[in-house]
Amino acid sequence: MAYGTLMTLDTLAASQASIVQIGEVDAFRAIDAALAAHNRIMLDMLAPLVERTTDRRRRYGGADQMMMDVLDEFGRADAQKVAAGSDVDFPLQLFGGSIQWTRQFFQNATGAELAAQVTAMMTADTRRFILEIKKALFNPTNATVLDRLVDNTGLNIKRLVNADSAPIPLGPNGETFDAATHTHYLGTAAFVAANLTSLIDTVVEHQSIGQVMVYINAAQEAAVRGFVGFTAYTDARLINQTAGVIANRSLDMVNVNNRAIGVFGAAEVWVKTWQPSGYVLALVEGATPPLVYRTRNGGGNLELVADDEAHPLRARSWEREYGIGVWGRTSAAALRTNNAVYAMPTLTA
Repeated sequence: MAYGTLMTLDTLAASQASIVQIGEVDAFRAIDAALAAHNRIMLDMLAPLVERTTDRRRRYGGADQMMMDVLDEFGRADAQKVAAGSDVDFPLQLFGGSIQWTRQFFQNATGAELAAQVTAMMTADTRRFILEIKKALFNPTNATVLDRLVDNTGLNIKRLVNADSAPIPLGPNGETFDAATHTHYLGTAAFVAANLTSLIDTVVEHQSIGQVMVYINAAQEAAVRGFVGFTAYTDARLINQTAGVIANRSLDMVNVNNRAIGVFGAAEVWVKTWQPSGYVLALVEGATPPLVYRTRNGGGNLELVADDEAHPLRARSWEREYGIGVWGRTSAAALRTNNAVYAMPTLTA
């Protein structure tokens, strides 16, 4: 997660003067600047996973293939066609939060106390965003929901490829996949190197180009570091004097909860705090993003929507309208590492 988003609040947060002494206008000017920074980082933090769109429906797939006929000089090839694919829809939801206070609060509260309240609100926005990402990626079950914020149209929410018989695009060399059995939700009772290789292959076989990424939870780091075929990035402060193969990239020793730790086969392995424990995710950066971030009119920012006063109470309310849905159904795959049968993890923000 990216939590370094509130630097514009530093001055306010460091102040022990009351809001009345600082000036309410100046205090909220700092808060508005922090909000803008927060929105920029929120949209950048998961760029390999998410594409922004205003679409609510797209056409995906098409498993049929054509083959050129052998002809003689008088021949003419038979007409051919391919399946048009299936609908993939994206949800749209409204999320919000409010902060409420009295006039006496501003007379007594310090800048640090107000900044803490606003920081907590923006963190709540980040936590909800991450939760929606995890729900979209790790839920293996398709769903039908109503687009109730627009016109109540029924939406067919698809997941990663899950053996639902929907058409699957051909592989980069014309490979075909059985849509009734092919799935990107895998399971294993014992996590070994071969499982990680299979997870990577499940994604790579659909892609022609791109950087393979593997996301793990910190709880799986020790196991992955022990796999044959894993080469670790090293601390730049250390000198490696072995004769073996070493990685040419330094290990980030500061951002320990969101960093690349090494290479396994063709994949770069990342530790992510939001990755559910007991699950591994593989994707190809540079391919069709697995997810989309749907907004109504290209917005999707956290916005101030109400600044109310009903004496003795005052309140500010913020909202973000968006939806996270799967688009590149073959662009990612999930592996459950403690059970041979895949099931959705228990997800928390």
